[in-house]
Amino acid sequence: MRRVIVMLALLALVLTGCGGSSADTTVGDPPKAAAFEKAGSAQLDKIVADWKTQVPAQLVDRQIKQESIEQKVYQSTASLQEIADFYHGLTTTKGWVEVQHMPDLQGGFFASGYDLGTAHLVVGAVDASKFGGSGVIVYTAKGTK
Repeated sequence: MRRVIVMLALLALVLTGCGGSSADTTVGDPPKAAAFEKAGSAQLDKIVADWKTQVPAQLVDRQIKQESIEQKVYQSTASLQEIADFYHGLTTTKGWVEVQHMPDLQGGFFASGYDLGTAHLVVGAVDASKFGGSGVIVYTAKGTK
């Protein structure tokens, strides 16, 4: 669990950007996803709660405007690989640039980040079955400088 939190915190630290952009920064919902309510697993609920507090704090430390940060949490029946492919696809479909040197997909977790002008997107996902849940829990935080 700490590994997930540390990966997302590191991701937030890596995100930097400069210059403006009039590009479309909207990001759709991940595949086969619905809004997350509660996982029914204390460990998963704690992971989500930690993401919701720690990632925005790290983004603000990196000059992302607090008022611009939008957080979303989903539960998906898609595989973790499908979730990773969806977010990697933003680079070709929307022009986002993937942040390099991130953990990406490993050991039941996915963590990545993307930049588009002054917009920044952090994505974390966890295979809920590893913590007594089902599906994949996906967290996103998007904000601008």
